[in-house]
Amino acid sequence: MANDRDLILMHMKKYGSITQMDADEEYGIKRLSARIKELRDMGYPIKTDMLSCKNRRGNISNFAKYSL
Repeated sequence: MANDRDLILMHMKKYGSITQMDADEEYGIKRLSARIKELRDMGYPIKTDMLSCKNRRGNISNFAKYSL
C-alpha cells in the first residue's frame, strides 16, 4: 500500500503538479506541506509556486502549487 509521500510523487509525475485541494480531494491528505518538506529532506527537488484566486465570497485566497 502506498504512503502519502508515494501518492504525492505519483500525482506530480502523472499530472505535473499538486495543490492542497488535489491532495485532500484525491487522497485525503490534509497536511500536504509537511509531506512536501519530508520529500525535500529526502532529496526531491520540489518547486513551489504561490498562486492566488478569488474564493466563493469574492476574497483573494493564496495557495501553493508543488511540482517536480
